[in-house]
Amino acid sequence: MRRGCNAVAIAAVAVLSSIGYARAGSLWADEALTLKSSPAPIYLDDTATNTPPSATPPPPDRPLSGELKKLGANTGDVAVYGFVEGSYTASFSNPPGNFITGRVFDIDNQEVLLNQIDLSIEKTVDAAAAARDNKFNLGGKVELIYGNDARFIHANGMNFYGGDAPQLSPENQFDLVQAYVDFGVPVGNGLLIRAGKMVTHMGYETINPTTNPFYSHTYLFGYAIPFTHTGVMAFYNLSDKVTVMGGVSRGWDQSLKDNNDSLDYLGQLKWVASDKVTAYLNVVTGPEATDDNGNWRTVVDGVVTYAATDKLTFALNGDFGWEGGAVAAPGSDYATWYGVAAYAGYKLCDAATLNVRGEWFNDEDGARGIGDTVYEGTVGLAIKPFPRDDLGANLLIRPELRFDYSENGVFDGGTNFYQWTAAVDAIFTF
Repeated sequence: MRRGCNAVAIAAVAVLSSIGYARAGSLWADEALTLKSSPAPIYLDDTATNTPPSATPPPPDRPLSGELKKLGANTGDVAVYGFVEGSYTASFSNPPGNFITGRVFDIDNQEVLLNQIDLSIEKTVDAAAAARDNKFNLGGKVELIYGNDARFIHANGMNFYGGDAPQLSPENQFDLVQAYVDFGVPVGNGLLIRAGKMVTHMGYETINPTTNPFYSHTYLFGYAIPFTHTGVMAFYNLSDKVTVMGGVSRGWDQSLKDNNDSLDYLGQLKWVASDKVTAYLNVVTGPEATDDNGNWRTVVDGVVTYAATDKLTFALNGDFGWEGGAVAAPGSDYATWYGVAAYAGYKLCDAATLNVRGEWFNDEDGARGIGDTVYEGTVGLAIKPFPRDDLGANLLIRPELRFDYSENGVFDGGTNFYQWTAAVDAIFTF
């Protein structure tokens, strides 16, 4: 049975991927497909990192760590790990300039992309242990990526390729995604203080593809919330069920430079309701516009995950945001945006998980760049072709089929109300 499921999973990669390839076939004769040089899903064991608890377990040994140990490099409690991701996306239409509207990283139609080569060096901090042992604990993380995705996430002051946002050229770029220090302080149940540049605590999906169920991202991830913060976060466990976080940052995607003179304020409440249900309530608020300290942008974000069984999981992510001084509806002095994304995953076998996602996002005021109400539905597989092989288990392949709809026709240069895309990505963790 397991061998049969593996065969079905591998066949599904070819079937779902070929939907897009067949649609794109008419262009292959003119342009060869070449690699240009210019809460965690059910199929993974690692914990998602966009909502860090006060004590994050170290990642398991991966091939890189194993090879370092064989060479006699004793890294101790410092983990060195990463991944490589590549992808291909095809639109069923012919979007002008081969630009796929509304996407975050997968904007390039019919191109094979090197999305990310990621390298992380991390020493985790157990704040609870620091409190128990009555001593300070020091750690932190540095995460660097190279590839296509880096073009879209440069924080202000860390775009070394030019002044545009996003900076689209060259196609493959470096980005320092995270660089922070963690302090475990022996206070009460244990206090974790994180200072530096870090990924946002907002949302369900992440920049790191290994903690997402799909290759493509939601509108909520791309338009409703920030990517990174540079500042300070403090996490404290009120109990074994409740964790709170408060912090300040320089603003949405601000780092070595800031576009105004004000700070942002960050907050999170994490509640482990049971061994099956975990909920997060997140907030970010503060002035975000360039040279404007008076008009504040606020987003309230909620995430709920539910592990119904060891095979079936659900998740729900919702956002509501508003900003004064932005493009607004007639008669209003502030703009709003809001939406909901729902997820379900079912583990078919050790080799394959079926994932589905549905989303609604309203940006009719145009403050976030969409200017319309959009919907999307995505179905895909997360496939580990070699789940029992020591090295092969690190390979993940994710084909998907996605449908987007807009109420006023924003796709294909404003000529279509909908768009179909098929995509596949492959990730190898090390």
